[in-house]
Amino acid sequence: MTKSIESRLIIVFGLLILMVMFISSFFIIDRVRNYFFEDVQKKIEFMAQSSLLKLLQDKRLKNSEIQDIIDQTMKESQFGFMISKLIVTDSQGRLIASFPRLTIDFFSSDEILNSLAGYKVVKQDNERQVLIFSFPIKDGKVVQRALYLEVSSQNVLGTVRDIKNILLMAYVVAITFSLLIGFLFAKTLSNPLRKLTKQALEMANGNLDVKIDINSKDEIGKLADAFAKMARNIKMYVSELEFEKQKLERILQNMSDGVVAINSKNEIIHINESANKFLNGRVEEFINKMGKESGSDTEVTIYTTDDLTLEVSKATFIDSYMNRGLIFIIHDITQQAKLDSMRKQFVANVSHELRTPITTIKTYSETLLDVDNEETKKQFLSVIIKECDRMTRLVSDLLYLSRLDSGENILNLEEVNLSELVRFVCEKLKIHAKKKNQTLSCSILQDIVAMVDRDKIEQVLINLISNAVTYVQEGGQINVVLQKEEDKIKIIVKDNGPGIPEEDLPRIFERFYRVDKARSRELGGSGLGLSIADEIVKAHGGKILVESKVGSGTTFTVVLPAKSL
Repeated sequence: MTKSIESRLIIVFGLLILMVMFISSFFIIDRVRNYFFEDVQKKIEFMAQSSLLKLLQDKRLKNSEIQDIIDQTMKESQFGFMISKLIVTDSQGRLIASFPRLTIDFFSSDEILNSLAGYKVVKQDNERQVLIFSFPIKDGKVVQRALYLEVSSQNVLGTVRDIKNILLMAYVVAITFSLLIGFLFAKTLSNPLRKLTKQALEMANGNLDVKIDINSKDEIGKLADAFAKMARNIKMYVSELEFEKQKLERILQNMSDGVVAINSKNEIIHINESANKFLNGRVEEFINKMGKESGSDTEVTIYTTDDLTLEVSKATFIDSYMNRGLIFIIHDITQQAKLDSMRKQFVANVSHELRTPITTIKTYSETLLDVDNEETKKQFLSVIIKECDRMTRLVSDLLYLSRLDSGENILNLEEVNLSELVRFVCEKLKIHAKKKNQTLSCSILQDIVAMVDRDKIEQVLINLISNAVTYVQEGGQINVVLQKEEDKIKIIVKDNGPGIPEEDLPRIFERFYRVDKARSRELGGSGLGLSIADEIVKAHGGKILVESKVGSGTTFTVVLPAKSL
């Protein structure tokens, strides 16, 4: 059971008083007892030696005379009331006289024998509560008789008991006042401590503005001042920590990288918005997978979801359980992964596109070595030239795209009548449309002039319209529309061909991407036309939109800014 400082102080104070009083009373009582015994001894020895022994030294005294001396002495002496027994013996130990009178012949006693041998004996008998005195009575150097006295010590002991009772009463009073003084002292000491404890508990509960108003100038006052200073310092440190915490949380929440921190029990102690966005409800799955994977802190792990590719690095820290916690730093490399994949695919496509004509050229060249027919040689050489032209176009397109990617300004801007340009391109491609019995119409309501690169826009139009002519079935319809809407110019190429599957639409502007790969190669396409068209339009500050549905045709819309560039 917890005891207050008051009770402990009172108990210690009381025990200290009791111990002091017990020790002091022990010495006082012992000293008083010894004092009274010594006083009685001195008085009896003085009485015996000053008068009685002198009277009994005469060897001529008869027994009756000795008895008279004893009776007279006991009657006249002021110490007679203290003597309970007085005996005189001869040198043989025979009883001569006594008080009170005894009827025995011998009084056997070691003290008398010692006195007859010439020694004085003083002895205390605690059992009978008497003091025993024995004196030799000499005539010269010869012991003639022995004097034996027994003095009651009850008076002395009674006096000692009275003193004990007085001391006991004094102790009770002293202890009572001492405990009262101790209680008051404990109160004066404990009240400031209790007040300080209450204020310290308020500080522990978070109230750092508590005022410590203890005006004591002693150690408790110094302790209160120290608490007040500590409260001010803690408040300052807490404010700084809160500021740093808010700053850190703001930084973490606004980081583009995701941050997830877990303790040794796999409990999430922090997760920022980017991590929630990346993991999209799969936080527990992520923690279970990444927490089980071993490796050093510098090791990087790739974690993939349905839509994202994430690069995860981790670090360790000591958590509140004094065990190993983990911090995961999540970096979104989806775009980088896509670019890497596209780059690999691009290299593979370029290699494939170049390998096909090279293989054809090599095959026909080797065959020419063994062919004698001039007609056959001409056919083979025609194929070789065609494949060389195909390679030339492919390399030219790649170089052109490379220039676009490098940000090189390849535009030769001038004021161009887009209405005339669209009509010109449509008339040029109508010949190819007629070969497939297709209808190529051109709808232009007004003359529209814009600041563009004529050759590059013509290349875009040729690409879009020729693609339509190439992929639309025989007897199909192709409609080209030029219109102006507020600050935008739109060139629309619409057909009623087979359309493009929905899953292919996001990728049709990728390099070497073909919706129908086999048919595209048969028709001589390289898969770079739409990519080049898209880059040209972007260089003009515009964009190309596409809408398509399988079986319902396709619509490409070139959007250019109407303002002068």
